[in-house]
Amino acid sequence: MINKSEILNKRKNLDPTLRLQLSDLIADKIIGMPEYKDSDTVLIYADYNNEVATDKLICRALLDSKSVYMPVSNPDYTLDFYRVYAIDELISGAYGIREPLRIEYLKLDKAKISSKCICITPGSVFDSDCNRMGYGKGFYDRFFAECDIKNRIGIAFELQIVPHITVNEHDIPLSAVVTEQNIYRRKQINTNNGE
Repeated sequence: MINKSEILNKRKNLDPTLRLQLSDLIADKIIGMPEYKDSDTVLIYADYNNEVATDKLICRALLDSKSVYMPVSNPDYTLDFYRVYAIDELISGAYGIREPLRIEYLKLDKAKISSKCICITPGSVFDSDCNRMGYGKGFYDRFFAECDIKNRIGIAFELQIVPHITVNEHDIPLSAVVTEQNIYRRKQINTNNGE
């Protein structure tokens, strides 16, 4: 059985300098991925509570002239994403997490999400087949169920990778998980019984 709190405690106890160094390695791996290079839109969160630092990725996406959207959580456990043009636009929101201003004309139109969109996704625990455990409220699973985003990329430290996560019907796997050591990709399952 996975001890999520033990893994989160290990993440919390990472030396702050090491956390930033590992985060830079992860950012560099993402920037080198075809999914990132081919994207025109990046959905990305602001790190919180010792997660992989995302500021470098946010700034790089802005410098690369990508449309950058960041999430705001709603009381009904859904997410809305709003466009940002600079990282210093973020304000302290729910739970002290940095988030964009809720300006309606900057809100992501979920119906217009294209195949050139990538979503950088947080989580507490991941496995090598790109399943994830979030923080228990299902925000991203709801968002992925509502929006057809092909490139769902989790970022984590290698210490957050476990051999196997048991999933349920509401859990939506990622297409890739990037750590400082590896890029894990979702295995394709043949449903044609070999035909």
